[in-house]
Amino acid sequence: MDKIRLLFLPLVDAGNVNAQSLNVREIAMRLDPDRFQITLWYEHEPDPRLIGCPWIHLERLLARRRTARILREMLLGYDIIAYADYSPATYAFVHLPHVLRRRAKAVFHAEAPMAQITHPSRMLRFLHDGILPRCDVYTAITDFVGRDMQAAVKKNVNYILPVGVDLRLFSPPERRTNLSPVVLFAGTVVERKGPQFMVDAAALFPNAMFRIVGAGRNGFDEILRRKIAGSGLKNVTLEGEKTQIELLDIMRQSDIFLLPSRLEGIPKVSLEAAAAGLPCIVFRDYETPSVVDGVTGFQVRTNVEMIKSLGQLIADRELRERMGAAARQHVAQFDWDLVSRRWESAYLEIAERGHR
Repeated sequence: MDKIRLLFLPLVDAGNVNAQSLNVREIAMRLDPDRFQITLWYEHEPDPRLIGCPWIHLERLLARRRTARILREMLLGYDIIAYADYSPATYAFVHLPHVLRRRAKAVFHAEAPMAQITHPSRMLRFLHDGILPRCDVYTAITDFVGRDMQAAVKKNVNYILPVGVDLRLFSPPERRTNLSPVVLFAGTVVERKGPQFMVDAAALFPNAMFRIVGAGRNGFDEILRRKIAGSGLKNVTLEGEKTQIELLDIMRQSDIFLLPSRLEGIPKVSLEAAAAGLPCIVFRDYETPSVVDGVTGFQVRTNVEMIKSLGQLIADRELRERMGAAARQHVAQFDWDLVSRRWESAYLEIAERGHR
């Protein structure tokens, strides 16, 4: 039987901590090598785990003539073009006659509500409007994102495919011994993610330490740095971008994970924090299955509720430990070894549909 040829569009460089890039690497390494032949792009140095896998072909993507290079690759007889993106190459591909595309299916993976695209440029709006309705298959990270997708583009979502976490990598420490509880935010330091809430919380809970980890975007990290300096607070730090290994170490040093964002799918960091044994506080707006309210942490409706829940966890070590242990147990269902089987099953069905 011929192998299913699968082209993933996200870059898989070793230093790339973008969620889609990380997801693609985990999936590609776990797909059945007897049934799939996978092509992945990289710019500088690919994730070393991918090197030497006989079912994975690594292609270097240079800066020059990038659109033409990607489009040419798309037309080389793949069964699936996965993670269709808002790029000129994808736009050109989905507008080609099907006879030129042959059996290749463009798969759009929705990982957040459509409202996450804020203040798009004219080019992004053009690409979005020209690509999204013309994809062949749609998947969503959660039921909530699936409903949002269907309402926004009037397209049926074919599969619900959650993301996962590597439980062999992300694990709790033997004991947490901080005298002052450490509250962690990890994610892109941009206003919509809510890291500024950490500074406000630090002022309310001077007996706790607050760590903000992540790369800044659009200069918001500098705005936050000035806010911290102007507040005179000594219990909040802005620490910049970290590798996965560095983030794991920070999670093991922390006691509570706080994500004040109101627009997510399944926040990857909430799975990683749960795997590291941290109780998580998130907003209920996007109905993430990664946090069970009152069991593994809290899903809150308002900023007032978030402060109240945070105060409970800061004040009660036993509650933190109980919820952290429950979080580790709950997140077992999101182990990449299990989740990747759902992706594999979906890709097999999509490829078979293409052959028919």
